[in-house]
Amino acid sequence: MNRRIAMIASALWLTACANSVGTSPGSSTGGNSATGGSPAATGGKGGVSTATGGAPATGGTSGAGKGTGGLQATGGASPAGAAGGPAGGAKGSAGAGGAAVAVGTGGSGGATTEAMDHCTYGYAVDPRDSQVTDTPDQWVSPMNQAIDLVLPAGVLGFMNDYVWKQSHDAWHDIRRCNGGQTQTSYGVNVCAQKTLVPAHQECSDAEDGFEFLAMHRHMIQALKQAFPTHTDLFAGFPHFPFNATDVPQQWQSRWGTGWSQQIISTANTLEAIETNVSMFATDGDLGKYIQCGVASSGASSIHGALHFKWVVNDSPYSLGSQPVNIQNYMFWKLHGWIDEIWERYRVAKGEKDDDPMLVQEIHDKCVEMHQLGLLFDPTQATKPDAPLPIESGYFHETVRPILEQVCSGCHGDSSPQANMSLGGHISSADIVKNLVNVTTEFGGQFKRIVPNNVNQSWLYLKASGMAMSAGCQGSDCNTEVMPPVGQVTLTSDQLAIIANWINMGAPAPTEGASGQ
Repeated sequence: MNRRIAMIASALWLTACANSVGTSPGSSTGGNSATGGSPAATGGKGGVSTATGGAPATGGTSGAGKGTGGLQATGGASPAGAAGGPAGGAKGSAGAGGAAVAVGTGGSGGATTEAMDHCTYGYAVDPRDSQVTDTPDQWVSPMNQAIDLVLPAGVLGFMNDYVWKQSHDAWHDIRRCNGGQTQTSYGVNVCAQKTLVPAHQECSDAEDGFEFLAMHRHMIQALKQAFPTHTDLFAGFPHFPFNATDVPQQWQSRWGTGWSQQIISTANTLEAIETNVSMFATDGDLGKYIQCGVASSGASSIHGALHFKWVVNDSPYSLGSQPVNIQNYMFWKLHGWIDEIWERYRVAKGEKDDDPMLVQEIHDKCVEMHQLGLLFDPTQATKPDAPLPIESGYFHETVRPILEQVCSGCHGDSSPQANMSLGGHISSADIVKNLVNVTTEFGGQFKRIVPNNVNQSWLYLKASGMAMSAGCQGSDCNTEVMPPVGQVTLTSDQLAIIANWINMGAPAPTEGASGQ
């Protein structure tokens, strides 16, 4: 869960920095919108309001609700805290999305924040949500009058804003590099991006199957967050389309001879997933079976069969063309069905939506898609809700959570005290860069962190209470212990972790997930 530590900072904002923001109790509430979380703490004029997760929102399945996250709160904007969040699994339970912060803007003394990254807090409701309908658009082939169904223009606009066509295409292609091959997505050789090429290539193992399921769940959840009043657009088939009458009328003329016996057998296996759980040891094994079929028997994949069944070859939204098919209405019918089969499998095994591995994987797929999108549109990095990079290493995984919990309220990413950010919407690499061998603002001759020397590292001296006897020289020496007395303090174990990092040489985090 360490790469979602911004949530910890949000939940503890009031505790960590109670004296730096307005605190009038007020009666205004935060995060109570038509599609989002209902619980909220006091906010008040100029104060801070915390909204916790909230109850299941619109777009739910089986009565449990896929979280869509309300963004509006009286007295400020709340960064998508609702049920499930982007990484809370398919069926968000109350509060599963974690804490969100609604910051008051109604008076002096109030704190302000920018939008939180969408991979951690979810997407904001898109303003085009009020303009689209639940009816897909139609594209008619000038060659043979075949009709393709396409997502409404407002949804396509959202996809264009976040370069989803390019990044989805690249996400699949970069899993086909296989030791040096060239895969070109929209003119970019994605296999040349060595740091982005995943260790688990397409159909190589169960891990790739897990990533396949998680990636498309991320996309489904994101669209339901952005268009919460039109979630039916992204809902899957209620069951596998065994017959022509199971698909929209516009596709029925392209039914042809139906399905092969092998695909029908696969579909029956999946539709009875509760009694066939033992066939798949892990979620990833199920994902590999759906995506890749059974290589040893030459069985084709049901995923591929669904993609190529209704292709209109000259359509610019062709379901069989990877660079554009996410715009096709049927793409979401088939992937929604796959996602529901996966969810039924998880329920049958007693797996929970807040399982850390699942939460982390969906979050990481979101970040990976964003990083691939930067290859085509570097301005994505400057969006207010741009996600942070995936990082690992001792600082990121062990030290940073402590700093987020105790220090990020006053030393966040926006206007931090002493110009020292220790958490918030900032990468761990940037935090370390602004600490190691950087001169303090109120520590005389000391630097913030001196590798291999805790006795010369002002951050550690202040946190441990040793600053008063450290011999600070100059008129700007502030030797008060941090955090201030009366606020959250660091435990001896937490101090030992920070000291250990310094004595290791204060190494910077590495890019990518652990073991990648």
